[in-house]
Amino acid sequence: MATSDLHHQDLEINFNLKGTYQTIQITPEETTDGAAYYNCSVKGKNITQIRKEKEGDWEQIWGELDHQTVNAIGKAISQQLS
Repeated sequence: MATSDLHHQDLEINFNLKGTYQTIQITPEETTDGAAYYNCSVKGKNITQIRKEKEGDWEQIWGELDHQTVNAIGKAISQQLS
């Protein structure tokens, strides 16, 4: 994702996380070289950081979520940004 695509506003998504609908707060950030990534937290606790790869898949930078959940969160982020 190019730097110009990064929206610097926080987002919230309602998401079924491990069987419970929760509000996930999404905070867009950038690496020093301009690559976008997203901090994801629930009730103030960070649960993961993800980024969109050039191929279109979402990659978890850190955290313990399964790949399917990471992609689903990423898809929800993309929908909010479009």
